[in-house]
Amino acid sequence: HEVNILTLAARRLGWATTARGCGGAVVWVNTREDVTQRLPKLRDEEMLSHVPGMGLTCSKDTLARALEAAGARFWPRSWCLPDVGLAEIAGEVFAPDGPPATLIVKPAAGTHGKGIGLARSAEDLEGAVSRLMDQQAIVQEYIDRPLLLDGCKWDARVYALVVPSMRELFTGGDGSGGGGGGGLAVLLAKEGLVRVCVDAYQPPGPRNLHRTMMHLTNYSISKLSERYVHNEDPGDASRGCKRTLSAVLKRLEVSAGLPAAELWGALGALARGTIDAMSGPLKAAAFEASTWEAAAPAEGAGSFAGLVRRRFGSCFHLVGLDVLLDEEGRPWLLEANSNPSLSLEEVRPLAGVSSRSEMNQLFVEVKRERRESAAAAAAAAAARAQMGPALPLRQVAAPARALPVPGRHRGEAAGRRGSADHREATHGRAR
Repeated sequence: HEVNILTLAARRLGWATTARGCGGAVVWVNTREDVTQRLPKLRDEEMLSHVPGMGLTCSKDTLARALEAAGARFWPRSWCLPDVGLAEIAGEVFAPDGPPATLIVKPAAGTHGKGIGLARSAEDLEGAVSRLMDQQAIVQEYIDRPLLLDGCKWDARVYALVVPSMRELFTGGDGSGGGGGGGLAVLLAKEGLVRVCVDAYQPPGPRNLHRTMMHLTNYSISKLSERYVHNEDPGDASRGCKRTLSAVLKRLEVSAGLPAAELWGALGALARGTIDAMSGPLKAAAFEASTWEAAAPAEGAGSFAGLVRRRFGSCFHLVGLDVLLDEEGRPWLLEANSNPSLSLEEVRPLAGVSSRSEMNQLFVEVKRERRESAAAAAAAAAARAQMGPALPLRQVAAPARALPVPGRHRGEAAGRRGSADHREATHGRAR
């Protein structure tokens, strides 16, 4: 049974959660439809947990175009389909007199590792694309010499909180604020999630391109393997297909001579550079009426786009950045997730936070409260049937604090990599 980590975090911090529409300091929503329902009713003192346009901007093709245009050195060379033809890509990468190369094909709207394929020839590339249900995709250089953990490939998910800068807040929140990211500040969580493949890594070759559990770290794939190993100790970086980023960085500092502080700094620089590159496309999507044509309320898309511009400074967003380290310790951004999973399937207590029994009891209580809340909500909805449907959102009474990201820097700095699915409580205390 899954529980949303927001509920656990709010309870642990002593925050109150309120019923739909009852107000709070933070209104938690997840989708563009939620935004169109809730933003018009947002009170002056409330913050919305969704930056309009973020979902579109984090799509693989839009993100690729933004990072390519910015010349981001932490982004593998990429091509967007159908903007560029397969023959052009193959001619550029698989030249007869060139070195062997591997490409990875990702559907633009894909999740959980679905539809991803590897290619080492023009024929492989054509086959990988032909198997996609949607021909909108990105083709990207595959980092084939990753830094390994226990002989396995891994990546790290780091969590970046995108918020309006102070200038944004004091200039009406219309997106015109100055500073890095076009009025957007970035704060990096002090803990992240490392996902380790279940199969030992081998460089891509004709006989292993199909072995997803060797090349892809997605939890949705790995959890299906009988070789999936649960980690019982968040401080143990030597075991498990999920490990805490802090523990892994400490291990690498000893085993690979990569200073943890420098790696955290590199992750901060990558997060800052990513949001800088996304800022323009993000605001273009947020303020463009066509973005809201299918979901805008009765007053129309143009009117809603104007509202978004006025209330932009009242929004924040949690973005999951998936990062891979190559064998030199250099970080590479793989993708950005606008809706990182906040569900969990089990609770692992952290040292100094609470005992296992206390955490398990909290887990049980939260599940019971969710069942009771769902029953009460159903009864209330029936009683208010003539008042219209309830809004699908969660409100939390206070925002968490986070660690400011170091200043923007695009260099050869080292970093750590991240993953897409998050279903196990490996976070530290809320920051």
